[in-house]
This record gives sequence, structure tokens and C-alpha cells, in this order.
Amino acid sequence: MKISKDKNLAHLTNFKIGGKAKFFVEVFNLSDIETLIKDNFLVKAKKFFIFGDGTNILINNFDGLIIKSNINFIKHSQQDILEVGSGVKVSALLSYAIEKNLAGLEWAGGLPGSVGGAIEGGVGCFGQEFKNLVIEVTAVDLNKGSIERFSQKDCQFAYRDSFFRRNRQWFIISSSLRFHINHNKEELIAQAKEKIFYRQNKHPLDFPNAGSIFKNYPFTKAPKFLQDFVLEKNKLKNDPFPVIPIAFLIAEAGLKGKQIGGAQISEKHCNFIINRCHATFDDVMQLIDFTKRTIEDKFSISPELEIQIVR
Repeated sequence: MKISKDKNLAHLTNFKIGGKAKFFVEVFNLSDIETLIKDNFLVKAKKFFIFGDGTNILINNFDGLIIKSNINFIKHSQQDILEVGSGVKVSALLSYAIEKNLAGLEWAGGLPGSVGGAIEGGVGCFGQEFKNLVIEVTAVDLNKGSIERFSQKDCQFAYRDSFFRRNRQWFIISSSLRFHINHNKEELIAQAKEKIFYRQNKHPLDFPNAGSIFKNYPFTKAPKFLQDFVLEKNKLKNDPFPVIPIAFLIAEAGLKGKQIGGAQISEKHCNFIINRCHATFDDVMQLIDFTKRTIEDKFSISPELEIQIVR
């Protein structure tokens, strides 16, 4: 374990945007975390942020410690249960699962990010959610040094949310995930490839981006005029409950292709902001704020961020 100073973060994020972290460390096991706590470094750093795989994050300069998980292991505890380190990439877990004839994650074909980040962010798509695999999560409280096992219920999963996102001092070490056996490997591969091709066709992967900027909006919370409009346009979506796609509203507001500095609302998928040309943190923040105000004014709802903003 090595603690770096003034670490440039831009190359660690999918957005390719980022300032410097005063301190930066990669942890490879529980022992590394215990050393940080025992040596009082977390207190000395004054503040810290747990960094996943940098896929759904916009980060500026950070005057504290960035802790990145590189806890990478996958092992069987039972035939259909895997113990998975928080630093394992979702894509690597999917490949491993398919190789072992384990089904349940095919919907994540092409999904970026780490397993720890998927749990923390309550990741999901195509009506499926990562939480459905979770049996138990092992995490350590970085403030107290205590280690706890969280049942799925304890994780308090919500729409693109979890206990761990609301309580940032908990560092996810590993998770116990239940799959189901499917010996038709060709079928699993085909399902995963279908999702990969979908993302390649629908998402602006030719430019740096951080995935969905806003959460889709719960249909039942929308004002009546907006519910009627969405139904009229046949845009209601299940994700996994009825939601209004924010990409649809952004397009209807005439913001497709809107650009501030080097940041642009994607014309391919309007809930993506792309780093079109050397975009800065401020470029993206201004575009997010402008989009949010426009949606509020036009549709009388206030969309919530799905992306994490760190500064």
C-alpha cells in the first residue's frame, strides 16, 4: 500500500475530468484498511472519499484522501454463491459467472464499474437491479474501525441508492452474491451480448462520459399534466417500477446537443453529458444546473442526480 500526494484524478474517471487529490491510496485487502485506521491517517487527512471505478462520477480537486478499492477476488462459497471483492469489475464478474454457468447478471452486459460501486449506487437497468443478487455485504466503518456484515435488508437498497451511499464512512470489502445455475452457456452469452450491443448503439460511448446524469423520475410523483403527456407519447418505462425517462424530458425541452464549454448533452442519449472537447468540471456543472432548471420550469419536477459530484 502506497499513499500518493497530489494525485491527478482525470485519467481515473470515465469522464476524463478531474483535479488533484491531496492524498490517494489503493487498498488491496482488509489489512491495508486497518493500517490506515491504526496509523490515524484518516483523521490526519481530515476528510476522505471512497472511490469505485470512476464510471459515474464528476470530481474536482479534493483536499483530503481518496481511497480506491483494488480488492479483487472471486471465489465460490457454494455452487450458486460467489464471494466477490469490491474492486472486481462488473464485466469481469459477468464473464466469470457465465464461464461457471451462473445466471442472473446477463442484463449487465457492457455495464462499466466495480461491484462495490454497483452495490453502493444501487445499480440497475432493463428492469433488473444488482441488489437482487445480494445476500450479504461485508464492510468496515472507517471512522470506528468496526467490521459488520449487512444482510440485503440492512443494505437499505432504494432506487439508485443504498445505505452505503447515504453513509459514506462505510467501505465495502466484499459481497456474497447468489446466482442460479444455467448450463445453457450459449444462451447466457447471447443475452449478455444483446445488452452490450444495445449500449453500443444507444449510448454515446465514442466520447468520455459518466453514464446517466439524472435518475429517472417516479411516475406516481409526477404532476397530472406530465403523467398524461408521458402516456400520450407512450414513454412510460419500468425501471423496475413505472418511471418517466429523464432523457425523454431533456429532449422535449429542446436541450439535445446543448453545449457549455467543452461539455455537451449527447444527441444520442440526452441523459448523458459528454466530454466533447476538453470539458472542465465547471463546464459540466453549469450544464447540469442549466438542464435541471429547465426541467423544473417546463415540467414542474426536480430531477435527482444519479452521478456523484465530488469536490
